[in-house]
Amino acid sequence: MTRIFIKDVIKIDTAHCLTGDDAHYLLSVLRMREGEQLDVVDGAGCVYHAFVAEAGKDRCVVTATGRQEGTHETDTRIILYQSVSKGERMDLTIQKSVELGVHKIVPVISDRCVVKLDGKDGKGGKNGKSDRWQKIALEAARQSGRDIVPVVTEPVRFAQAVKNAGAGLKIIPWEEARGVTLRDVLAVRGKAESVISVFIGPEGGFTAAEADMARANDIVPVTLGPRILRTETAGPAVLAMIMYETEM
Repeated sequence: MTRIFIKDVIKIDTAHCLTGDDAHYLLSVLRMREGEQLDVVDGAGCVYHAFVAEAGKDRCVVTATGRQEGTHETDTRIILYQSVSKGERMDLTIQKSVELGVHKIVPVISDRCVVKLDGKDGKGGKNGKSDRWQKIALEAARQSGRDIVPVVTEPVRFAQAVKNAGAGLKIIPWEEARGVTLRDVLAVRGKAESVISVFIGPEGGFTAAEADMARANDIVPVTLGPRILRTETAGPAVLAMIMYETEM
């Protein structure tokens, strides 16, 4: 079912006019026509079943017919602190993490990151990257039937990220970790926590100093097994493991 996210609040049996990017997405990208059905997530976070009542040249009118029962979101909110990787690798991580149910993504600048985000001109610099990543999250949320669009924050330094991580279970997969596996930690605390924060390293991994900093902030180093995963694989892989443990 086609799904869109809008900022306005809508009501059942009331026509709502879409213009701009929303109308373009429905009319030009999806080529929807009058009578076709879709789901609309409004600004209040409510999900409505609707249909296209009018398809014009640059505007689209939709009418909500009922509200979605239940939710597609998990009880456990997973926050991914993802070290920034090059180009399409970061894009892929964001896309797949949103599909898997992540609640929020915080791009992190760690010691071995090779990507520089010092620019603030909106043309590939810090702000430009953030806008692009948020758009990728929106598109993935539409495709996967999410009830929210996960927020992709502005990038932060690793030291700030570990200090800002709030309550709940906090884990950092690290290739030098010994003895404690992700399965061990999830078996004890996975279903008991409402928030799980995951820290994923860059292509070269976290440094020993960063691992020590994580421990000092109550973040648990864990091993994912004998194989070392690429940075764009590790985040979605851990998310899938957590979802299996907490949802199934």
